[in-house]
Amino acid sequence: MMSDPSPRRSSDCRWPIAAAIAAVALLAAGIARAACPPNCVAGGGPAATDCFVQWGGITTAKASCTDGDATCDLDGAADGVCTIGLQACVNVPAASCTPAPLTAVSVKPTTLPSEATLSTALGALVGNAGQTCTPASPGFALPLKGGTTLAPIKPGVASFKVKATAGKADVDKLKLSCLPGAQLTRDVQPIFTAKCATTGCHSGATPAGGHTLEAGKTWADNVNVKALVPSNGLRVKPRSVKGSYLAQKILGIGIKDGSALMPSGCPGTPPTSGCLTPQETVTILSWIQRGAPND
Repeated sequence: MMSDPSPRRSSDCRWPIAAAIAAVALLAAGIARAACPPNCVAGGGPAATDCFVQWGGITTAKASCTDGDATCDLDGAADGVCTIGLQACVNVPAASCTPAPLTAVSVKPTTLPSEATLSTALGALVGNAGQTCTPASPGFALPLKGGTTLAPIKPGVASFKVKATAGKADVDKLKLSCLPGAQLTRDVQPIFTAKCATTGCHSGATPAGGHTLEAGKTWADNVNVKALVPSNGLRVKPRSVKGSYLAQKILGIGIKDGSALMPSGCPGTPPTSGCLTPQETVTILSWIQRGAPND
């Protein structure tokens, strides 16, 4: 869920966020601009200029979202990316600030694609004399860190500064965070059911490797349970991607018994059910990182 540790805002700025198709960045210039929401979050600049740019889609300039939480993640899917409905709004009326058309705006850094596209979208608002916002959809895409190695899954963080000039300057500092949020029943089990708990693999009376990934059995047969080959350690070690044999198998890294990547046959000769996508891999690893709860 979106956290609000120390709100500093000119008004409440809370309104429903509808589900939308996830994408990697805000809409670029040239696409119809969104109408301003009724209230916005001040970004922390001087009071006399803090209305030059304000923010929608967040409740504080320092906000965190849990991947898959539909109250802040637009696609509502635990897919390794929080898609936050961030809006930059210019010329928002405020008691201590007189709006004025921007003459210049900058976003630094622009390391993430979403930061770069936010810069482009804000640049398109320069010179606009009325209340105008960048679109909330498709959203500011903030990926988790990790998912391709046995390193821990870590929160994704975007810390950037926005400077808006209209004679004087409004300097806002934003910090957005994306936290792992994959749940076993909602997110992970459907992947196992489709890709792993298939005939001849991790299902039935004699599942591959001696363990099942069938619905209703996954947690008890994997979490804190020793692998069939003792040197492989635990099938799933809570909060340890590196220490989980399941993680090694789906990544194809550090497999001590020399067995193949999972699902069997991937990537060269995938089974009918197909190989795991990068998003599915991150979802499974995120669940392990959360502590592999039976949720």
